[in-house]
Amino acid sequence: MHLFFLLVFLGLLISSIFFTMAEINYIKETLKLKNTKYIILLRVLETMTPFVTLLIASGPRAILKSVFPVFCSLCFLYLIILIIEFFRKKINMKELIVNSVLCIIDVALVTIGLIMIFGF
Repeated sequence: MHLFFLLVFLGLLISSIFFTMAEINYIKETLKLKNTKYIILLRVLETMTPFVTLLIASGPRAILKSVFPVFCSLCFLYLIILIIEFFRKKINMKELIVNSVLCIIDVALVTIGLIMIFGF
């Protein structure tokens, strides 16, 4: 039984890494971005959220009380980092807009996912 859950966990981890790489390549080629390190940072943050949820939460209400605010705070910090990097001229306006929109979409998807999974 434990082996089954371990295999499912590894399968989800590998598929998450594969889809993240595919998404980053698609965004890089479609939008012709030069710098994808901020997208990778956002994807790492997004990928870590379910695993942190499994470790911290003791029930569905605990997820919204602990992990979701932390995720939103980290995304807000991510947006601040993007703005600082824009003023330091390390990224241009196009990259700032694309990365900010991706962050807002991720927060919306996590919110919708939590609502769908736990029925809040």
